[in-house]
Amino acid sequence: MKKILLLFIWIALTTGARCQELSADKLLNLLSLSVPKLESQLSNKRYYTVATEFFGDTIVKTYLYRPVIRNSKKKQIDSVSRKCLRSVLKETYTFTYETTSAAEYTSIIASLKKEGFYCEYEKDSTVATTIYLYQHEDYTATASITKVDSTAWYSITLFKKTLPISSNLHFAEDLLEFSSHEYLVYFFGAKNVKKDVYYFAKNDIVNCSVLFINTKLQVIFVWKDGLNRRKIDNLLFGGQHKLKSQQEYDKLIAENSWTLKSGVHAGMPLMELRLLNEKNIAFNGGDAPNPGLIFSESTGKVDFKNADIILGCINCSDDKFQTTQMLYADKAMNDGRVLFVLTIALYPIITGIFE
Repeated sequence: MKKILLLFIWIALTTGARCQELSADKLLNLLSLSVPKLESQLSNKRYYTVATEFFGDTIVKTYLYRPVIRNSKKKQIDSVSRKCLRSVLKETYTFTYETTSAAEYTSIIASLKKEGFYCEYEKDSTVATTIYLYQHEDYTATASITKVDSTAWYSITLFKKTLPISSNLHFAEDLLEFSSHEYLVYFFGAKNVKKDVYYFAKNDIVNCSVLFINTKLQVIFVWKDGLNRRKIDNLLFGGQHKLKSQQEYDKLIAENSWTLKSGVHAGMPLMELRLLNEKNIAFNGGDAPNPGLIFSESTGKVDFKNADIILGCINCSDDKFQTTQMLYADKAMNDGRVLFVLTIALYPIITGIFE
């Protein structure tokens, strides 16, 4: 009896495997295809176009699966519903596979994990979420379950990040392309990227990643999505920062080798910044909430709107500086103040939904 039961289970499992239209490796392969090749492949797998929709600048094309008659005598039709969606924003796109088969869904996730994909919180019962994010090298995959008219749809969305080549990394802004810890590790190597914690205040801490820690190439990546260490909030260059790993590291790296496209870099004397800007520069004094922060409204050759540039000072501990709210570069230098660019906080320009 046990042998017969096992035989039925084996038949059910193998039948389900044959009906599974798109496995993990096939999905990853489809992600790399051009549109004509993708649609040709989908057509061969019994998918046809049913809709093309526009959501702002994003184009979403939906392909529906045509069920297969599994037994011609009894006309038994594959009961699993499936569809694919290709979302395009400029030259970037995601590929989504949706199925009503829980077995297909769990099989795809298991295959992704065998390929090296991981989820930071998959087994963490304290994290309440309906979407799971898996990352591996330059790929991400999101897995979720939704109900439509009492039918459960199991969804896997894949995205492949196009990263710059080493020869194109010239400016600090080029680092904004590395929008996750995993992308940094894939590109720069695990030994050059460290997970860390950044302390803004006593109770305000965030997960961050540090590239080339304790060197002139050090960059701190502060994440919006700290759980998955992705989506850049800002990049920090120069200065002396409150990292958990550097609590006992008292060496200040005054210079930083990363330079903004404008020519500004950490460690730059105020005199050089003033010459570069070709106009006077206003910044916060010691009595302001953020001493040393250059006003974004400052005009000239340098655009101060895309980054917070904070000045440091060697001789500004006197009462005159500490009781002043706003200063100008020309007046400060005439007074003998020794100022320089201490820290740069660079912010990303949000251009779309893909990271």
